Amino acid sequence: MKIIAGTLKGRKVLVPTGKRVRPTGAKVKEALFSIIADEVHDAVVLDVFSGSGSVGIEALSRGADSCTFVERDKSVIDVLARNLSQFGLEDRGKILPLEAKRAMKLLEKQNERFDIIFLDPPYSYFVKTKRIVESLSLGGILAPDGLLVWEHAVETTPRETIGSFTREREKKYGDTALSFYRVQ
Repeated sequence: MKIIAGTLKGRKVLVPTGKRVRPTGAKVKEALFSIIADEVHDAVVLDVFSGSGSVGIEALSRGADSCTFVERDKSVIDVLARNLSQFGLEDRGKILPLEAKRAMKLLEKQNERFDIIFLDPPYSYFVKTKRIVESLSLGGILAPDGLLVWEHAVETTPRETIGSFTREREKKYGDTALSFYRVQ
């Protein structure tokens, strides 16, 4: 897996072995960043269920100011930390080694605000992720004009409205879909 564009274009991202993560495919990642291109520069990003960190690192490569990576699997965190180190991103990337819901509560308590939040959970976490999105809509860690992007299986499309979020669009790529939400 490689970085598609930006200052790290063409550099290879390490990916954990086995079935611990399902990295976002190159086609989906390229489409995602094509859609949100105007919002990435100088953005404060949150990458939840980050795995190897390829989505957050892509955002940093394309000019995001910083990225907080949320990942709970210790062996996956080791790979993520190596990726940040090999690209010299330790000063712009922070790893929260917590379960997603606990991380959201901590970030809210710390009054953190993000311009873009990426959610790329295991597809089997659909109901759990929906609850996380509902709590995000109440908590306010997404900046008022911010964007929430949820990657999910095409057969499990989330509702158009979740809490205070309204889906602006949904794009499908094979068995993967991206839903884009904003506070309305």
